[in-house]
Amino acid sequence: MSAANAKTAFFTMEDAKASFNLFCCVCGIGSLAMPSNYARAGPVFASVALAFMIFANTYATLKLSKVMLVAPSSVKTYGDLGEWALGKWGRFFT
Repeated sequence: MSAANAKTAFFTMEDAKASFNLFCCVCGIGSLAMPSNYARAGPVFASVALAFMIFANTYATLKLSKVMLVAPSSVKTYGDLGEWALGKWGRFFT
């Protein structure tokens, strides 16, 4: 059986992890509590809050991506990034 004919899984666990990470980057982990927010705030205010969360999280993800592109290859974690950008206090507060 050649590599071209080999069957591969359509959606693997790695795909699920990447999808969840992308969802969290766009909407934020707080969006998992949105049903209760809609119940408490109503559809109009909760929709405005959701749109704001999407904008803020997308903006932060884009800025973090741009910083990671210029950071040295030794920067691998948020703590490393904080230390690279702001010294030891950056690591402490991150």
